[in-house]
Amino acid sequence: MRKENYSTIEMKKRLAALLVAFVFMFGTAAIPSQIYAVENDDQAAAQTVETEAVAEEAAGADETAVDAVNPGDGTEEVAESETPAEEETETTAEDLSELLVITDANGNSIDLEDVDKDAYDGFIYRLKDDTTKTEIKEMDEAISELDGGQEVEEVIDRELYASDSLETIGEVAEASQIEIIEPNYIVRALGTSDPYYDEYGEYLEMINAPYVWDRGEFGEDAVVAVLDTGVKKTHEDLQDADIGEGYNFVANNNNTNDDCGHGTSVTGVIVASYGNNKGLTGIMPEASIIPVKVLDKNGKGTIDDIIAGIDYAINSDADVINMSFGNPIGGYWATELERRCDMARDADIILVAAAGNEALEGNPIEFPASYDSVVSVGAVNEKGLRASFSNYNKYVAITAPGEKLFMPSTKAYRHDGNWIYYTSPETETGREHSCGTSFAAPQVSAMAAMVKSVAKKKNMTMNHEVFMDIIACTSVDKGAAGYDMHYGYGLMDLGKAYRYVNGDISACRASLSGTSYTYNGSAKTPSVSVSWLGKTLSASNYSTSYSSGRTAVGTYKVTVAGKGSLYGSQTLSFNVVPPLVKGIKSPSRAKKKLTVRWKAMSKKQKKKYKGVITGYQVRVSTNASFSGAKYVSVKGLTKTKATVKGLKKKTKYYVQYRSYKTTGSGTYYSKWSGIKRAKTK
Repeated sequence: MRKENYSTIEMKKRLAALLVAFVFMFGTAAIPSQIYAVENDDQAAAQTVETEAVAEEAAGADETAVDAVNPGDGTEEVAESETPAEEETETTAEDLSELLVITDANGNSIDLEDVDKDAYDGFIYRLKDDTTKTEIKEMDEAISELDGGQEVEEVIDRELYASDSLETIGEVAEASQIEIIEPNYIVRALGTSDPYYDEYGEYLEMINAPYVWDRGEFGEDAVVAVLDTGVKKTHEDLQDADIGEGYNFVANNNNTNDDCGHGTSVTGVIVASYGNNKGLTGIMPEASIIPVKVLDKNGKGTIDDIIAGIDYAINSDADVINMSFGNPIGGYWATELERRCDMARDADIILVAAAGNEALEGNPIEFPASYDSVVSVGAVNEKGLRASFSNYNKYVAITAPGEKLFMPSTKAYRHDGNWIYYTSPETETGREHSCGTSFAAPQVSAMAAMVKSVAKKKNMTMNHEVFMDIIACTSVDKGAAGYDMHYGYGLMDLGKAYRYVNGDISACRASLSGTSYTYNGSAKTPSVSVSWLGKTLSASNYSTSYSSGRTAVGTYKVTVAGKGSLYGSQTLSFNVVPPLVKGIKSPSRAKKKLTVRWKAMSKKQKKKYKGVITGYQVRVSTNASFSGAKYVSVKGLTKTKATVKGLKKKTKYYVQYRSYKTTGSGTYYSKWSGIKRAKTK
């Protein structure tokens, strides 16, 4: 067959298009049957000639059709009909801004313009669960075509992405595909330094580390992922340590060498060599380390890299993750990082983070330390008192030495623009102290590595919940009795933690049969249950003591204390609340108001509940869940009604009431009554 030139091919395409138009107007019956009857290559030329003729005919017929519509009688010509192309709706930054989730540490929503510009670098966003594989593929293709590629748009995983701007997100995704967007917050290494030198081994004695070493426990079966600035593996006091390859998420390569010094110091706290006549020793020197570089040479990093680092730790079967960094700018809350920390916890990884060093600069609540899935670590000084810089809040779980420490010979200092690592405290004249919760956190990570190591040998469960039990039971109480936000449960004690997992159990996982009881004039004594590693203990292992009284409305405490070989104690509380004496009646209706009524007490009841009930509270709402309800209170034991004003007219409302008692320590409420419905006039 002869080779057709480009012009011939183009002509055939045009003729084919005309044929389609002709068929559309007149149907296939108007086309000569021989056009459908090409049987072999010899007939191709004849078909071409016939097709051209038909095309000319079709063109003429098309003109005739137009004339029929516009007969040339002076009326306006009708323009040739075209099917308009479907417009692509562009996803704008304004569209995406509606998906932004930004909250402060207290959970209050804030606007992007109120976020410190130095607190974030771009955005991260998560796709909806129902995003299809085809849509994800299209997004990946769109990202590859961006000017700058992964420099401006990075795929963290198949549902989570990072971008330099909302505008860039709009180029690759539609708002309808996105579940949540939040700023890609910046975190910073939480270490400070002090130029003065003092005795450098006392902190190991303070946390009772020798007790564990004397019993041959060095953490040999535990794997700790250190998310930080990397690690200098060639440091002389780390050359015997088991430090794996890891990954550098800052540069996206396998080079995890420490270009800052912070990560090496943190790593040394955990695994600096034991008994090699160089420097000090790490707390669990035979634990395995996975270096995960998520912070740059200035100790700064972003949430997307940290999330990727956590994923790497999960996939590397880490037992513990140490995070000696935080977000001291603005006190914002990174939702997606919290979600990923929760995933790691659910994989039975113990996550440990520094509480922060800004107690003298506003004492902000920082992440990741303040997430429920992370153990928040504060710092104490050489006297065992909270270090003045150490953040304190309700999230702090435990404290460890963090002031005037000489790191286990792995502390770095900057000299002529380069990071120099100490080789030995006896020979270095430029040695310095280290301060910061950054160096308290890895001590707790080492404790987590120890209990993980023992648990593996004993085939025991060891997860976040059990580790928190250990912290609560074995920490040396500091500050106010029991838990307090300056010390958490107290100063870590490695020796007691070792005894805990080896059978010296403690009565710390205690629970009550109930936490709220209705007043009836008799003393309330809820029963206590105590368990250890999922096993319920007999009452012979512990004692219980109840606060006095318990016959009036108020809050009461139960203290559970170990007996014999058990140690530690836990204090629990329960409430006695006023009774709901009588049932609710149908409300009286009026214009824009309702009067809610309930049954009156008998003389006997009035005498019985005098001093037990201060008054009553009513709530009304347009929905049965009482969201957005309006509340009104009336004072007096014998009151039987309360009027709620300012309602909408001719509107149906749900109403309830309950009694309350005000004491010096607070207000206590009975359960709610049944629900009545009424419509305003």
